[in-house]
Amino acid sequence: MKTQKSLYSICLAASLLLFLEVSVWAGDSKPQIEASKGWPAKLDKRKLYSFEHGLVYAGSKSSAAKINKIVESVVKELNRDNMKADTRGLILVMDTKEKPPFDVEDLLIRIAREEDKQKGDQESAKALKSLTEGKEKFEELGLDMNLLLSLAPMPVEPNILPDLNSAFPEDSDRLIDWCVTIPTERYIRAGMKKMLDAGMKKEKLGFATRVAMLPLLAIAEHKAVGELKKARRTALLQLVQEKQKSLTEERGRSE
Repeated sequence: MKTQKSLYSICLAASLLLFLEVSVWAGDSKPQIEASKGWPAKLDKRKLYSFEHGLVYAGSKSSAAKINKIVESVVKELNRDNMKADTRGLILVMDTKEKPPFDVEDLLIRIAREEDKQKGDQESAKALKSLTEGKEKFEELGLDMNLLLSLAPMPVEPNILPDLNSAFPEDSDRLIDWCVTIPTERYIRAGMKKMLDAGMKKEKLGFATRVAMLPLLAIAEHKAVGELKKARRTALLQLVQEKQKSLTEERGRSE
């Protein structure tokens, strides 16, 4: 039971890392590749697909189309709530065969620095402390921080995109209103497997114990994957909703 709780805590801690106590600034049925307004046609193995509500970098048309369905459902929900969603964003689809488009630790450090500018040293120190603790946990398990990209969506402020990856346009923040990474179901499963395998290894469990725990781990993995799949839409809804509200208020002040 102690080992079971330990493995669960490891997975939970990794997932919660994505929601650090800092501000993370927040179509067509057949996608068409579009290299417009300075966006590269390819980002490593990902191709650029254009949809009604934004751009998607994905390794395949099917992956891009699946993610776009999530975007469409979010837009429909916002429109039903009388919030006309006319923002345009960028989604970076994360999958097993593609390299991360940027370093997660670099992103989190930049977020902490922005927190320092907005809320002061205390909040910045809190964010950096959480980041350091999270990194230490990952290193103890022999894992890379970029594994976080497989566990849940990660919002990225458009104006720092070119700093994270020089392939992005310098004026990214003028071309899109929001950006977020979203893992495929396959990548979520791969990420969870790495987490669980690393946890088992750290606990130094015997072969018999590992075999006995396989059914339990399979159930835990299935439930975790289900929750993380739901988190993709929830995070996207919150991001688009907040950005739309901000833009609407800004337009109202300028009229």
